[in-house]
Amino acid sequence: MKILVVLMFLGATPLASSQEDYHALEPFVDETAEPDLAVEEEVEEEILGTPVQRLAYSISEFGYDLYRLLASRDPGANVFLSPLSVATSLSALSLGTLSTNKEVLQRILNYESLQDLDVHSVFKDLLSEVTTQPKQFKTVARIYGKKRLRMRAAFMNQVSQFYGFRPKAVTGNVQQDVQSINQWVRSQTGGKISQVISSMPAALSLLLLSAAHYKGQLVTRFNPVNTLLKTFRVGYGQEVDIPMMSSPHYPLRYGYDSELNCKIGLFPYVGDISLLIFLPSGPRYNMTAVEDSLMPVFVHDLVSQLQSVRASVSIPRLTIDTNLELKNVLGEMNLSPLYTPSELKKLTAGPVTISSVTHRASLVLDEEGMGNADLPTATTPQLSLEFHVNQPFILVLYDNPSGSLLHIGRVMDPRNLVTSRHRGPGNQ
Repeated sequence: MKILVVLMFLGATPLASSQEDYHALEPFVDETAEPDLAVEEEVEEEILGTPVQRLAYSISEFGYDLYRLLASRDPGANVFLSPLSVATSLSALSLGTLSTNKEVLQRILNYESLQDLDVHSVFKDLLSEVTTQPKQFKTVARIYGKKRLRMRAAFMNQVSQFYGFRPKAVTGNVQQDVQSINQWVRSQTGGKISQVISSMPAALSLLLLSAAHYKGQLVTRFNPVNTLLKTFRVGYGQEVDIPMMSSPHYPLRYGYDSELNCKIGLFPYVGDISLLIFLPSGPRYNMTAVEDSLMPVFVHDLVSQLQSVRASVSIPRLTIDTNLELKNVLGEMNLSPLYTPSELKKLTAGPVTISSVTHRASLVLDEEGMGNADLPTATTPQLSLEFHVNQPFILVLYDNPSGSLLHIGRVMDPRNLVTSRHRGPGNQ
């Protein structure tokens, strides 16, 4: 896989008038030279060192592809999901498949290169790693079958063993089933997600359910006093005022990609989780170019080149919460053979079909954290770096040790995402 080289320039020129004045340095490039395959292999070995990292890599590739498909449907829409959570229900379903149907799921989840692994056992380890305290990431998944569906005991026991849930048949009482499913999700997430569905699919055969929530603590908190109404450009010359968390000298890891014309900021969270924000600039913010670049190797290589700085930072205070029906978009990823009556012999004796792939994901971005960013240290670099997230942006939340893609999304218009607590002219 070709590694995109990201050129970073961190304002070595003191006190430039603004970050927009910075330009990436362009080195001499011998275009006739062969790609450095040794470097490529070295990077891949670094991020594929353990079975958990290998599995996380494959699932992350699935996640970036799924995100791109969703994003392409409406270039102006907000998009948000948890790829790991979606993959959990699909991977669990593969325990019930044989031959062609098993291959369908393995191709979608990029399991072909993991034939030497006990994938389901490693998935159990991955889920344990990303949900352990103090990470604060919660994810649940479950397979629901139609009324009186007789699922094989071996299948149900294996799913319970590796994925932490037991498949269940619905009762056929719609109101009761909706209430039961939402109550189970609420219980499993500690009340963080209270509702996933409001109705049941018509002619239900199999329902794949997944949900994920994250509200972590920043390694360095924002002072709530500095959360003020500020302008966010939503495009086409339109501006809105939203609550923005701010600090004049916030510690983050920062870089600039000259090819993508994009600033990148990394915000570390307690529990070794990172929030990566891509802030494109230029015509129409160049969102598609950034989205097309997102892959595990690219993100890993990029993060390794970000530099620790202190910058003037402002970032929206948001609660992103989405409900998605993913059946159609997963059909575009070739899951559609399972949308017609199929023999899943390890799951049940008769033919079944996927009726719905329901997903809910939520993320809270607020001021809470550990250290204090308000007081600069004696070694604080005196540079006029700025990272103001005041226009459409892409976010990636990932687990550092495993490399697992936990959440991914973009915010084009934050008006329906802002939380109520903020300070404005009348609140000071």
